[in-house]
Amino acid sequence: MNNPLSWFDITKTSIILLLYVVVTYLGVAFRDVIIETDTAMLLLLLNIVSGVLLRKRIAYVITAISIVAFHFFVLPEHNSFRFQNYQHIITFSVMAFSGVFAVRLTQSQQQKIEENQILRAELNSNYDLASVLAALNESHAIAEASIVHLEQHFQMRAQVWLFAPQLHCLATHQKLSDITYQPLIERFRRRQHHHIEYLSPSLSLHPLDGQSGMFGVLLIDALSEQMFNPLLNTLISLSLARSESNVALTLAKEANQLEQMRNTLLAAVSHDLKTPLGAIIGSATTLSDTGLHLPEQTQQELLQSIAEEGYSLNRSLTKLLDISRYSIKTLIPKCDWVEPEEMIGSAIKRVEQVIKSHPINLCGDTILVSLDYTLIEQIIANLVENAAKYSPIGCAIDIQTNYRHGHFIIEIADRGCGVAPEDRLRIFERFYRSEQVKVKGTGLGLAICQLIVAAHNGEISVLPRAGGGSVFVVKIPCEKYELTDIYE
Repeated sequence: MNNPLSWFDITKTSIILLLYVVVTYLGVAFRDVIIETDTAMLLLLLNIVSGVLLRKRIAYVITAISIVAFHFFVLPEHNSFRFQNYQHIITFSVMAFSGVFAVRLTQSQQQKIEENQILRAELNSNYDLASVLAALNESHAIAEASIVHLEQHFQMRAQVWLFAPQLHCLATHQKLSDITYQPLIERFRRRQHHHIEYLSPSLSLHPLDGQSGMFGVLLIDALSEQMFNPLLNTLISLSLARSESNVALTLAKEANQLEQMRNTLLAAVSHDLKTPLGAIIGSATTLSDTGLHLPEQTQQELLQSIAEEGYSLNRSLTKLLDISRYSIKTLIPKCDWVEPEEMIGSAIKRVEQVIKSHPINLCGDTILVSLDYTLIEQIIANLVENAAKYSPIGCAIDIQTNYRHGHFIIEIADRGCGVAPEDRLRIFERFYRSEQVKVKGTGLGLAICQLIVAAHNGEISVLPRAGGGSVFVVKIPCEKYELTDIYE
């Protein structure tokens, strides 16, 4: 069905008609100067212009009128439809054939140009959709983007249905009801059709196929006569299949990581927890043997061993419980105004059994910062305990705090063996233990620190210390309370 003429079309037609009248008038008024073939060439030029600028039917009508006018007014006998000689017949025939051929040729070229423009616009639209879908990973987001694209570019409403884990509507146009079409989708799934099914002139079902077969259906409700391009269906199918594959791959990786963590946990429990238990049982058995008469000093040493191994066992169990309940998604800091010196003192008291042979040097200004007291205290306790384990007896542990550029910074330095360059990133992984130094522990202390720091949107790193040892640096963004007015 043709679109009605616009004012622009009427204006173009009027101007070209006027040019035809002018050329015909010149051919008649100056027939002594302008020969018939010159007038015919000018009319042919106008025919080409008409074919380019005007609609097909209008161009043919105007061309026919110009041929008749040329015969009647320009060719001798003038003002009649008779031919004076055979040359005029040839001129008229060439004029008529050239005019019709010129219009047909130009109209054909215009149609090809319009088809190419439509094809280019469709290709650009498909490329835009492909770019959008390629940037999305979740199936629901892919389905929503596809529905929006179909409505904006093709005047089509759509629904996306998936079969697994059970039949469900992944996404739908706001004016379509999933309950209405669910029986149709269910019947289509049972039939296992792998071709398009047309339910009405506007409603159609398009299978979504993947490597394992059909996994869903795309329902199209077309509001216009434009046909649905199968390429769009393929593009949506591939994007959804990619998303589902990524989900399956992620689940498989998580399951694999969970299995590896379980195996590592069993290894840690069997080694790091069994060792102190063995020492405790051995010392307790020796003390409880009534047949042995141990010196008082030996008895004190055995009791001291039980206390130390019990403390070590308690710390290991605490870390195992912490790492099992901590995650970035569930660990939400509860910030309040705290004084760093107070947190450090509390953290040192928690691990005083481990660090009793290491002096603590604390340096930093008195400030108030907004932090989670319990979580930051746990970071400090783990880092101080770690520094004591890897430092020779009697070596001091230096703790420095400050506040710079909106970040609370704490640095804990030791004089131990240091961290090898290849271990500086991996030491924050769960259960990772350096092969260079053998020290008792579960390999969870630094992993817990990493989780807590990440929950605060902060950073934790380790640097080599001049003269030997390591410096662990924690930077956490937070607010600082100005104490100037209080001290004044």
